[in-house]
Amino acid sequence: MILLALLAALHGSLDFIDDDYPKALAVARAQHKPVFIDFWATWCHSCLSMQRFVLADPGMKSVADQAVWLAIETETEKNKPVVSMFPLDGWPTFLIVDPDGEKILGRFLGSGSVQEIRGFVLEGVRAYHQKGSSDPAWAAQREGDAARNRGDLTAAAAAYGRAVALSKPPGSGDAQRPERLNLYLSALLHVKDYQTCAEVGLKEARNMPASAVGADFQSYMFNCAENDPRVRETAIARLREILTNHDAALSADDRSDALANLAEMLNASGKNAEALDTMEERARVLEKAAGAAPDGAMASTFDAHRVDTYLYLKEPQKAEALLAQREKQMPGDYNPPARLARVYLVENKLPEAEKAVDRALAEMPRSQRRIGILELKQKILAAQGKPFEAALREELETLRALPSTQRRPELEAEIEQKLAAAQK
Repeated sequence: MILLALLAALHGSLDFIDDDYPKALAVARAQHKPVFIDFWATWCHSCLSMQRFVLADPGMKSVADQAVWLAIETETEKNKPVVSMFPLDGWPTFLIVDPDGEKILGRFLGSGSVQEIRGFVLEGVRAYHQKGSSDPAWAAQREGDAARNRGDLTAAAAAYGRAVALSKPPGSGDAQRPERLNLYLSALLHVKDYQTCAEVGLKEARNMPASAVGADFQSYMFNCAENDPRVRETAIARLREILTNHDAALSADDRSDALANLAEMLNASGKNAEALDTMEERARVLEKAAGAAPDGAMASTFDAHRVDTYLYLKEPQKAEALLAQREKQMPGDYNPPARLARVYLVENKLPEAEKAVDRALAEMPRSQRRIGILELKQKILAAQGKPFEAALREELETLRALPSTQRRPELEAEIEQKLAAAQK
């Protein structure tokens, strides 16, 4: 694929092994280094942004020889075993893994700056060479990672909470503390402990850095609010401060993510006019970034956000023109036709939508992303009054073929009920 060739060229000073976990382990054991794993997907805009603008940055050169670098495309069939071994809460997820015991030495969720990722790598490398750490916060975080890996989210939340409590206080220069807070809030959201999540959010909101990590924290905090205006307003105010900070370590994609989150917060708070203004700003940020890209493949990093923004602003014609051009530029990539099918559906161009979704499915692996595209096809067929049971059956088959950690029993049961009803 053109995209994979581009990513290989964009690794910069980092020599990545692509989609070969056993090889990375063998190399790491021979070289006595930990493994850095980048779990990514072609549809994940933040994954592409991190690969193209952070991991490829010259600032990563200082840690290039400290680890063995592995990129795992999570939708590739051969990667199912490693994806099952290391469950993901979101994309991208970065891990530092000890190749001897295959234990996690560090977990970083979402986007980060060059400085944050470099610090994450150095901490993991130090832990590997010390075979642990005398830092009790580090030990607690490893407990959280291990609990998350075995699916015990309650234990993970408790361990991440201890890791935060044992970290050095704000202002001390503890580079891992902000990411530990994000892991903690993410785990609290998963176990629906909204009260603790909101309390931690209020206490820590202004201690978080002006970066993607700090912006994500405000979003987690807002989602814990349960209509508490104090929590909501604090999250909104702090996110606005980060966005207006000219020194904030935010890439264009990070800024776009933060603006989208801010618009969602404003809408949920009944401030719809402010949300609209925020999304218009997001469109300007994305168009400027795409316009500065050296080629269409690089510009496509911002396609997912641009499409969402144009649809929000009720400008689907802009999204249609963008994606029609992108599909011609990047044949074999399922993302442009998949996104185009969604746009055609909004425009009520149903035959065109059906053709586009079929083009996307023809290029897609049996992956988690295929589930959403099959659901989109069902909507397109239903809107035309056509039967969609075949797409429903394929969705069920795809779900059952996913790695165990990505299976969704409740959705499988729902589809089975729909199919049974259709056969009566």
